[in-house]
Amino acid sequence: MELFALTMIALLAGFCQPIQGGVNARLGQASNSSFFSGAISNFIGAIIMFIIAFFFSKELPSLPKFLENPWWIWTGGLFSVVIIVSTLVLPSKMSYMAFFSTFMTGQIVMAMLIDRFALFGGHTVAISPSRVIGLICLVVGVYLSGK
Repeated sequence: MELFALTMIALLAGFCQPIQGGVNARLGQASNSSFFSGAISNFIGAIIMFIIAFFFSKELPSLPKFLENPWWIWTGGLFSVVIIVSTLVLPSKMSYMAFFSTFMTGQIVMAMLIDRFALFGGHTVAISPSRVIGLICLVVGVYLSGK
């Protein structure tokens, strides 16, 4: 049951990604700037995340604890900018289907590599034939969705 619930939450999050792209694109039209709409989106998201963190964290973070970690833990915001700018600009130029199927394939390829090399503290998961077949199906789907 737990795996089913987690799968449904992941599916819901997947539904949110293209909706967010469309909402942010519309906000970009209203503000005359895709980049300004991305900034507004990140600002609102940051406020909500701070509220959630305040209520659900057991303790507040400390600067010394942050400094004990590798430098790259601070790069998440840069990746967020790439994702948000891409979802603001590209779907209207490619189609939502073509963009998000390509986007999802990039996520799957990177997730496969993260699993394979146990990056970010995960455990190693082999690149199995069934995973490769799944990836090939995704690539074929990307090709077909662009037609």
